[in-house]
Amino acid sequence: MSQSSLFFQKVLLYLLIVIIGLYAGMLFFHEMCPVETQLSPLEYASYWKIVDGTFMSRRMAVMGPIMIGIFLINVLFNIRHWRSRSFLLLFFSFLVFVTDVGFTLTEQLPINKFIMLLDLEHITDPELVKLKFSQTEAIKNFRSRTILSVLSFLILCLVPFSQCNKEI
Repeated sequence: MSQSSLFFQKVLLYLLIVIIGLYAGMLFFHEMCPVETQLSPLEYASYWKIVDGTFMSRRMAVMGPIMIGIFLINVLFNIRHWRSRSFLLLFFSFLVFVTDVGFTLTEQLPINKFIMLLDLEHITDPELVKLKFSQTEAIKNFRSRTILSVLSFLILCLVPFSQCNKEI
């Protein structure tokens, strides 16, 4: 393999570490400062309409595919060393990250959509009950997502320290 392609591979790996680190850090900060646990359901819905409506949904719709794409490129560049520790760590980190993304799509996005459709000025009693439940579930979801994202990041951080081509 040429020096330039090795350099490109390393740059992509470190770019991936930075991006996944920022993502895990965002979720970790959310866990360290869980604002929504201190809010009433209506305050939570109002807060989440701002956070998800103006920040999260727009940015993650772009960043999610970018993170998956850079992860896939890294996995594909290293697939010829599929029995190496570095590849196995990279692949396991990718699986944990994909689990986080799948969990987000199946568990959190329906809650986000429900909240975005609420008319908080004219909320009904059944909607308020569902909102209370959704707030509790969202808090649990973020805790699970934090664990998954930090685990993916930590595993990914081990990749540069593993012996690249040594097969196990």
